[in-house]
Amino acid sequence: MNLKSIFISDSRLRLIWNLLLYFIIVIATIAVIVSPIVFLLSLFNLSPQIGKPVTGWNSVIGSIITLVFGYFAFLLGTHLSQKWLRKSKLSALGLKIDKQNIKDLLLGIVFGGVIIVVSVLLSWLMGWYKFSGFAWEYRSINLIIPAFLLLLFARIQPALLEEVIFRGYLFQLLADRYNVRNTVLISSLLFGLAHLNSMENYPWWAAILSTFLAGLLFAQAYLLHKNLWLPIGIHYGWHIIGRLLNNVGVPVDKSIFIVSKVSGPGLLSPTSGGGASLFELVGVGLVSIVLWKLSKNLRSNDGISSQ
Repeated sequence: MNLKSIFISDSRLRLIWNLLLYFIIVIATIAVIVSPIVFLLSLFNLSPQIGKPVTGWNSVIGSIITLVFGYFAFLLGTHLSQKWLRKSKLSALGLKIDKQNIKDLLLGIVFGGVIIVVSVLLSWLMGWYKFSGFAWEYRSINLIIPAFLLLLFARIQPALLEEVIFRGYLFQLLADRYNVRNTVLISSLLFGLAHLNSMENYPWWAAILSTFLAGLLFAQAYLLHKNLWLPIGIHYGWHIIGRLLNNVGVPVDKSIFIVSKVSGPGLLSPTSGGGASLFELVGVGLVSIVLWKLSKNLRSNDGISSQ
């Protein structure tokens, strides 16, 4: 084995090195673009406070500006990686913008909301989700409005980044080497492993399994029209609707729409540790069935049109 074969296989960069360079390019691009933005914002008292309690419009505006530039930098880094490492375009990952893709994005948000509504309904029937009131009954509307606006932008982050990485760049790398079934399984497993340490209330096996199953749904959504907008929409709707309905029972001072108290086993009813609870996986299953029927209809229509 020569030195070249360590990095190159079949005239292309080996998968592990391609991924490593991808993350290096993306992180470097984000650092180059976002760092000076954060510095300039600090000069105008607009320092971002992402992940911290909202204290006023200045921090919200600064946070939104930082997020927007961060998303731009992430997509630019992915574009450069596509161009340099895969000799392809960003749009080839499934990020084209057209009428159908906008519909997929909106449909995905609805599907994500269905997952949460099913989970909340089941938790309520078990007596584990208790409605306490609306946020404006406990907090000033002057705090709720900027917090809600920041939420809309901040929740784009997991949806956009994770879908572009796992159902976009990684999925394409795997698809170059394996069949669709293995690509879906491997990318979903890696998606589960990536969330291993983010679910503090879950046993390690449950954290991997629940996110693996969610990954299968996102992959199924991607394969419907071979675009990322549907899984991005599902991911975004899952986060947004969950936060608005307060499905994990965050404290009153962090509530934005619903104030609730949530109890019950963490594996069944969502807790602050995150992850896809069993109740959420019921919603995942329902959405998966709908996607399967849509895919079946799509194949039938394609068959008719080709005759």
